[in-house]
Amino acid sequence: MTRIPNHTNDTAPTIFAHPQNFIVFGEMGVGKSSLINLIAGEQVAKSSSGIQPCNLESTEYPIRLSDPQLNVNLFDTVGLDSPTMDSASYLNALVKAHELIVSLKNQGGVHGLLFCIKGGRVSRTMQQNYRLFYEFLCQKKVPLALVVTNLETEVKMDDWWTRNKVHVEKRKVHNMLRVLGRAEPYSMDTSSWFARMCRLLPQLLLTAKTLGRSRQKMIQMLTKRCKLRKEDAVQLLQRIGSREDKY
Repeated sequence: MTRIPNHTNDTAPTIFAHPQNFIVFGEMGVGKSSLINLIAGEQVAKSSSGIQPCNLESTEYPIRLSDPQLNVNLFDTVGLDSPTMDSASYLNALVKAHELIVSLKNQGGVHGLLFCIKGGRVSRTMQQNYRLFYEFLCQKKVPLALVVTNLETEVKMDDWWTRNKVHVEKRKVHNMLRVLGRAEPYSMDTSSWFARMCRLLPQLLLTAKTLGRSRQKMIQMLTKRCKLRKEDAVQLLQRIGSREDKY
């Protein structure tokens, strides 16, 4: 997890209302950085072209404006770009998911999701990312807004939604137009949150059921990269493997 300091409107008061936390997610190249820069009113986010896809890498951008009620923390997060992962990518994705969960927990939880997609064909990958963040990470308990980019060729941008609404709904992507206002954040204890993601992530991947199952590799990943104590790592693996554990 990377945190980028922001100095927008340096003359603004130094005491702010507690900012809300929004995850900006989608495939690489859909315009997440451009959206963040638009919200910030200046260029604070760079293109993520150097980040490897499918690893849930996240960068936090604290946006501080003259009106404290508009302050937000934006988590620019790389979504899934493919329905498959090799073993190394799968374990790396779990590490990045843990970093994101810890950061969100420390910041007070998730207030909303901004789902960026590129105007064009509605894909299966879009549905996977929707499920990963809205269903799995946030259990359908936060508002979600769909942000469609690359519509410069549309005479009327609303026409894209008119043409594609049915296709979006066929992909079981719902609740897109809920209003994002001040709402109670979604959060749970870090261990349960991470265990839930570890159990559900394989459902989105064609090969993930055979990946990351080596107990020794998982323990090494949890202790060395996620900084868990060995006894906590063992307990977490037990929770991940338990069918009786409910989240």
